[in-house]
Amino acid sequence: MREFRAHYSELREAGVEIAGISTDTPESSREWAGRMNLPFPLLSDEERAAGAAFGVIRRVGIGTWNVEFFKRSTFLVDARGIVVAQWRKVKVRGHAAEVIEMVRVLPGSSAGIRAPSAPPA
Repeated sequence: MREFRAHYSELREAGVEIAGISTDTPESSREWAGRMNLPFPLLSDEERAAGAAFGVIRRVGIGTWNVEFFKRSTFLVDARGIVVAQWRKVKVRGHAAEVIEMVRVLPGSSAGIRAPSAPPA
C-alpha cells in the first residue's frame, strides 16, 4: 500500500486507477486508509465475494478456529474489465514499480487501465 501511495502520481499519469480491497468493515477500511494517507480508496469485501471471484482467499486453521484472509495479490484490469496481468505472490518492496513497468509495456496502456490491489489482512 505504501509503495502504491508513493508512486500514485506516476500511476495516475499512466492512466491507472488504484483501489485496495480488504475483508475489513467499510468503517475500518476508511480508518486504515486515513491512517495510511492513501490517495486511493480501500474497499470493503466483508462477504468475500470479490476475494472468491479472484481466488485470493486463504483459509488457516488455528486450533478449533478457521480464519480467512486475502492473499496479497494485484490484478491489472483494463478499461473493458479484462484482467491483463496478475501477481499472486506479491513481494512488497518494488512491487509498485513492477506494476508500472507492466502498464508501460502493455498495448493501449494509457487507455484507462485500473489496478485493484488486495492488501494483506
